[in-house]
Amino acid sequence: MKNSTKVIIIEDDKDISSLIAYNLRKAGYSVEQVFDGYAAAKELRSAYFNIAIVDIMLPGLNGFDICSQIKNSDNPSRGTFVIVVSAKTSPQDKLYAHIMGADCYFAKPFSVAILLDAVNEVRDMQNREFIINQK
Repeated sequence: MKNSTKVIIIEDDKDISSLIAYNLRKAGYSVEQVFDGYAAAKELRSAYFNIAIVDIMLPGLNGFDICSQIKNSDNPSRGTFVIVVSAKTSPQDKLYAHIMGADCYFAKPFSVAILLDAVNEVRDMQNREFIINQK
């Protein structure tokens, strides 16, 4: 069965973006790649993505702004699960990313296998049906 989970990778380093995209596609994900904040904002306004993998230091809009736009606007991708992958590793940067809407934060360098595990876990959570028992 083909995976219907859509992932957008917002990363200006084309080698890192390609590495992540290759592994996600190999695992059956539908993947879009953008390389700057303005292109990301445009793409997020026009399409829904289940998961966004976002770098913080981007040309144009930074990753903090992208996180905020995903979580606080009426665009189609509101509710997208945001995974930050960044070289910014200070506690303040991590906290600010979470305040802006990041759900998960990986510091560079990171393990692609661990990132893929996180994406798989998010996909499984999003696909799970939650049943609430009412008495």
